[in-house]
Amino acid sequence: MKKMKERIGFIGCGHMGSGILEGLIKKRIVKSSQISIYEPDRSKSRQLRKRFGIHLRKDARDLITKTDIVVLAIKPQTLPGLAHELRPWLDRRLLISILAGTPLAKLRNLLGSHVRLVRAMPNLGATVGESITVICGRRQDTRKGRIIFSGCGQVLELSERFLDVVTAVSGSGPAYFFALMEWLAAFAVQKGLSVKDAQLLAKQTALAAGKLAAASSETPVRWRMKVTSKGGTTEAAFRVLTRRKAGALFQAAFTHALKRAKELSRL
Repeated sequence: MKKMKERIGFIGCGHMGSGILEGLIKKRIVKSSQISIYEPDRSKSRQLRKRFGIHLRKDARDLITKTDIVVLAIKPQTLPGLAHELRPWLDRRLLISILAGTPLAKLRNLLGSHVRLVRAMPNLGATVGESITVICGRRQDTRKGRIIFSGCGQVLELSERFLDVVTAVSGSGPAYFFALMEWLAAFAVQKGLSVKDAQLLAKQTALAAGKLAAASSETPVRWRMKVTSKGGTTEAAFRVLTRRKAGALFQAAFTHALKRAKELSRL
């Protein structure tokens, strides 16, 4: 794991921001003394300082002037109001944005063309060190982004034109898998299992499937075929899913997620 000498500041430090921060420290990419945060929620700020020994800054200007790389982890709708406060101080610093639906062009328009920018799309897995983060920007800047996000999972560099697809697939993706776990557990409860036992069955099955897929070069299709014995229970289930066009239904859902991601990017 590569180490960094730069001082890193977080503007906003909710679930995603704190997950990235924790990964940086746990993987020893930086020391806690290299990290500062500006988080308006003072209670949350104090908790993070107590837990990680990081610096708290009084406002965005204070943070920016005492860091080399800024991670912008606020809600997208708050950016226009904060941009005027950030713009004069960013200079040639590297700013990494994890704001959903906020293209690089919009960031440059709000923050100035002089700012070095990387756009990143992590997912909720960052909170447990298992995100897939997609980044885009100029190569000399994305190198730093790769190191930062390697602390909370895997990193993929793509052209920005794919970011809306990424949002629909991996940004929203955890919710799709949670829904399947929810439906499996609900079925088990309906058939007499306790909620606790039903949820354990669903969660551990999902965990095992993910680990099997991640540990092998086999495709998900091949894994599905391995589980689906001829004349067995899995084949019976998939016969219903195929007849009712479950695949097409999910494709339609993903298409609507993509459409909404594009709409948000144009706001």
